[in-house]
Amino acid sequence: MGSHRLLAWTGLLVLALAALLHNLPRLSPGMYDWAEPGNVAAALVQGRGFSDPFDGGTGATAWVSPAPVLVEAAVFTAFGVKTPASASVLLALSVLGLAAANAFLVAALRPHGRLLCAAASAWFLAFAALLPGGPLTVLSEAWLDILLSAALLWAALGAARNPERPNTPAILLLCFLSPLENAGLAVACAGIVAALAWSRRSRPRDLVLPALAALAALLAVGLWTARNIAALGRPVPLKSNSWFELHLANVDATDGLPRMETVLRRLPYFDVREFDRYKALGEVAYVDSFREPALRAVRSDPLHFAANVGRRLGAALVFSRREGGGQSTRFPFQRGDAALLSASGELITMGPSLGLWARIDTPPAEERARLRALGLKDEGAIWLDWLSCRLAFDQEYRGPLGIALCFLSAGVPVMALLLSAVVLSGHLLRPAAWAALVAAGMLLPYVLVNHNERHQLPLIAMQAVFVGALCQAVLSRARGATVP
Repeated sequence: MGSHRLLAWTGLLVLALAALLHNLPRLSPGMYDWAEPGNVAAALVQGRGFSDPFDGGTGATAWVSPAPVLVEAAVFTAFGVKTPASASVLLALSVLGLAAANAFLVAALRPHGRLLCAAASAWFLAFAALLPGGPLTVLSEAWLDILLSAALLWAALGAARNPERPNTPAILLLCFLSPLENAGLAVACAGIVAALAWSRRSRPRDLVLPALAALAALLAVGLWTARNIAALGRPVPLKSNSWFELHLANVDATDGLPRMETVLRRLPYFDVREFDRYKALGEVAYVDSFREPALRAVRSDPLHFAANVGRRLGAALVFSRREGGGQSTRFPFQRGDAALLSASGELITMGPSLGLWARIDTPPAEERARLRALGLKDEGAIWLDWLSCRLAFDQEYRGPLGIALCFLSAGVPVMALLLSAVVLSGHLLRPAAWAALVAAGMLLPYVLVNHNERHQLPLIAMQAVFVGALCQAVLSRARGATVP
């Protein structure tokens, strides 16, 4: 067995073992976090069409992209809507998808150096397997983002290395699927098409491939837009909630980086008042209600908006803050206490007696005073619950390991990329250059609008290439070899 095949099979074994460790003796609670894609998938299977991202019969939607919804809908059709069996199958798909992404990385990088290939695979597998709140512990479409990004890199490097045999079907398929997954991959796909066209500009006959790839992407966008015109009465080429996201990160959060409390309080999935407004207005009118205040904020202080973009860029490239989506309560509240906590903004209710502490990063003395002022019946027990959750939160997200992960998720891979160029006297290894192009595309829409750890996670395949590139650059410099 060749070393590249060994790395690919090792990846599958590592990820499968990690999934078992994270989800035995029972599935991690995060694997039941169906969220908006799961709700829309349920609506599809139950005959309500592509609708109801927050449940409750709210009607047609383009709030989420179609690709992850269709995957979940296929699983629901075979194994039941939001059942433990479906959650288990989706976990298995995450394992297979991440293993396939690792195999694509190995295949893409193998011709460019063994150390590059091995180091990138090791970094990728470590992150995918061990990251708290990662794709093996929390149900999300991140595994599909990661798979498509790795496949894009593999296809682009293959086409650049061998223009006569560019694996056209794979490139066309990836360019069709990428815009249906998310806006970042749509931009990354456009970057790949543009780069392929530029590299072939001296040979007009070879421009057929990038032209067909662009047509494949446009076909996907056109089909989805046509559906949205029919269902919503408006052309929506990717997702409908851009104004909502812009408002969330630039009005609700003045620094451009909304805390989880802000997100939970605004998202109709958690806030009853926002849900009622969303349902009453319908999705189009609801999203439109955020347009004018968001634009007004940008126009009134463009320099502040530019600073917000800069802070989001810093989060993407230096220190990606992690919050974990709120901290789950452990104490069963009395109904009256739960109502007081929810009305005061302390609690996001999840069922009759449990919920999420929305202000878990508040200074403890300040939180103690808040709770005392509410007149709670079980104040002492509630305070102890908040305090125990705060200790768990600090240990996971504010302790040394949590802070290190904030750098490892952003700054360390970027520094590795820059250092690889320094070591090679200003040159980048070809895989690192293409990976940087894909990563930049994946980040661009979110840096401009609203970036958080959910948008950072899908970058791990490209970041693994950056780390591998530094290892290979050091080896090449030590051996006096030329840039591969």
